[in-house]
Amino acid sequence: MNIKNNALSFSKILSFAGIFLSACVSQPTYSQDLNPGSIYYYDGNQKIELELQDGLLAEFGAPPEYRDAKSKSGIRSLDGNANLVKGKGMVNIWKTGADGGAVGASKTLNRSRSITYSPVFMHSKGSGLLALPGNIIVDFSTSMTDKQVENFLASKGLRSLKKIEILNHNFYEVETPAGVSALNIANSLVGQSGVVSSSPNWWREAAAK
Repeated sequence: MNIKNNALSFSKILSFAGIFLSACVSQPTYSQDLNPGSIYYYDGNQKIELELQDGLLAEFGAPPEYRDAKSKSGIRSLDGNANLVKGKGMVNIWKTGADGGAVGASKTLNRSRSITYSPVFMHSKGSGLLALPGNIIVDFSTSMTDKQVENFLASKGLRSLKKIEILNHNFYEVETPAGVSALNIANSLVGQSGVVSSSPNWWREAAAK
């Protein structure tokens, strides 16, 4: 029996395990659930209360045939009686009675990155419809370099998609899942060192002219 080689192999195993555990720690899982008594986001430093719109589900990126009355895809795979409230371009708004409501349905359906789902909200003070197609917009301190931003995001299990060039700001679009996760991630960054503001990348219903 070669004790030296066995000890070396065991050392490699421990080293691999350490790397694996470290990776797990740096990749937090963000909740897809809402706290009904506290639904809000931040617009700069202003906290904006939100109202969940009962049973309304936004669908992004679905092909036109998903709107067909005979379709069994998308939300109709969970609720055959779901009704299309409005559809324009690549965005559909559905009314559904699926188990778990729109929040539960979006959690179940958000397994594809090409077609995504979100519950629908409005500002408590009144507004057009709002939904979460994915990603957030974060303004970092102008003293932070690109590398420092990259490291900060990596420590949260996140990554930047692009830098948004706006004078006297340090904005980045940060990749997140669609739906409630995007809201929870945006809120979780508010107040952290180096973060000036953090808001979801909202889809907003166009105002009627």
